[in-house]
Amino acid sequence: MKQYGIVDIGSNTIVLIIYDSVDPVHVKEYWSEPVHLVSYNDNGYMKPEGIEKTLAVLQKYKAILEEQQVDTYFAFITEPWRRLTNTDEFLSRLSESGFDIDALSGQEEAEYDFYGSRIDCAEIRDGNAFDIGGGSTELISFHGGTIHACHSLPAGCVRLKELPVTPETAQAYLRDAFAACPALLDTPSENLIGIGGTARACALLSEELYPGAPVTRSIVRTLLNGLLEEDPVITAAMKKVITPGRWTVLAPGLNMLGGIMDAYHADTVRISEGCVREGYLLTHLPKE
Repeated sequence: MKQYGIVDIGSNTIVLIIYDSVDPVHVKEYWSEPVHLVSYNDNGYMKPEGIEKTLAVLQKYKAILEEQQVDTYFAFITEPWRRLTNTDEFLSRLSESGFDIDALSGQEEAEYDFYGSRIDCAEIRDGNAFDIGGGSTELISFHGGTIHACHSLPAGCVRLKELPVTPETAQAYLRDAFAACPALLDTPSENLIGIGGTARACALLSEELYPGAPVTRSIVRTLLNGLLEEDPVITAAMKKVITPGRWTVLAPGLNMLGGIMDAYHADTVRISEGCVREGYLLTHLPKE
């Protein structure tokens, strides 16, 4: 059986996924290492410790792919390489792992996010989508099942952890995004798709506390306030269903999620199982 691999180097985690099917997409195995690369970014300089830690994880993942005889695989890096003063050194050292690493721009990341969401949200033809990552947030407007506009802002849940978790924090970043790309507001639709780890974590926590209920603005606010106030029920639920590496960044991520729902006047958000990884994989496989 043909297998495919994806290595995703993000600001918070480095992920390896092995798929044993792409039609439909099916995950065979999943690994995630919480490297927290963003914490090694010193005013635009990626520290050697961050480079070495990333390289060690990539070498581990390369060995896994070889052991499992996966001969079709791709590796890409999202936000961590952007706006560095030592980008060339950083990417050159990572290539020592044996991976040919594709350094994605924010625009490319947003586009692959949208393509990934099509695996289970293709029936939504008009609307808006978002992916709150570790170091950046991608916003996508789409019409007729194709991208109308997209924008990446340098505010993911890890970076937002250093700022006040208030509505004003999210609103300020979103105002900047809409000013830079006004076309993001061209789709007057309540259809909102959540992509990526923050959205999926929100859905997991919501399902644990409100089984069967859609993810609504009211629920997002309740979860956020509960985490900020250290509500014992919500905190216990988080620790039950969310991986420990995401605990400290969940509230900042939910704050941005709530801000996006407010900006688009969306009462509910549909959570996609697909993301940038699946979008990248499906667009890079040879056409049969």
